[in-house]
Amino acid sequence: MWESIPGDDLSADERAFFEAFLYAATTVQRGVDADLTYEQQKTLSEYTTLLRLSTAPGHRLRINELAAACSLSLSRMSRIVEKVERLGLVQREPALNDRRGWNAVLTEAGAEAVRRGAPTYAKSARRHVLDRLDSTQVTALTPLLRRLAGLPPR
Repeated sequence: MWESIPGDDLSADERAFFEAFLYAATTVQRGVDADLTYEQQKTLSEYTTLLRLSTAPGHRLRINELAAACSLSLSRMSRIVEKVERLGLVQREPALNDRRGWNAVLTEAGAEAVRRGAPTYAKSARRHVLDRLDSTQVTALTPLLRRLAGLPPR
């Protein structure tokens, strides 16, 4: 590793934590994505899109809200919605209050894809994260990760 970089005012512990955090996040996402792609033929982003719609009121969200809920750019979410729409898992409909806005609506086939994917998602969560931590660590880390993600406390 480096001794110092001009402008880097992170301590060695802070740098080690931040780099480990970024590496862990990337490694977990890639692992879950690979599991879902192999077993369900859905990427993590596609499955998360369907999952967010399955828990939304009326199984619908404006596409920009869906992008935010999945931590994706609007352009990336638009491409995902187009793909899952072609597969019959989602329908797009005009937003009632905004002529320019669109809602993504989960279809019954999309709801079934979420149900079929749930065991793979859970097994992958256990394999890549939960089996590596004990319940005390999970309980302690959850509020910290929610804070980092800008989510409200539970």
